[in-house]
Amino acid sequence: MKRLILAVFFLTTLILPASAADKANAVLVHPGEVVYARFEAKGKKIKLVSFSKEKDEGAQVVFSLQLDAKKPVQVLKVENKFNRDLTYKVEMRSLTRKQQFPVPVTPVVGGKVAFENFPLQAEELAAYDFQLEK
Repeated sequence: MKRLILAVFFLTTLILPASAADKANAVLVHPGEVVYARFEAKGKKIKLVSFSKEKDEGAQVVFSLQLDAKKPVQVLKVENKFNRDLTYKVEMRSLTRKQQFPVPVTPVVGGKVAFENFPLQAEELAAYDFQLEK
């Protein structure tokens, strides 16, 4: 029994830091919000430095999640202020149902804006794994 408890404790100590690291480098966007994100670029990889709901002119990427006036969907608008293409991943979350799953998104061309549609059940979007392409 002691071995089982030690094994479970050891596994949880390995898993918890990994999941905490993923959340530290994710931008969380909720319906009706505009989020400004600042990054530190190191070659192809970029590291999230901070994100805020307060307007930030120095932010390199701006996320907003708004309801579409014509269709029953939410639209994620991603404005890329880098001069290179931005790739990232998104995890759609339903907090009331305690469900989450990754969804495919298209890269954002440097200096442009991209739009992605999400169902109304998406209560939170987590954008992560940011990279700059050519």
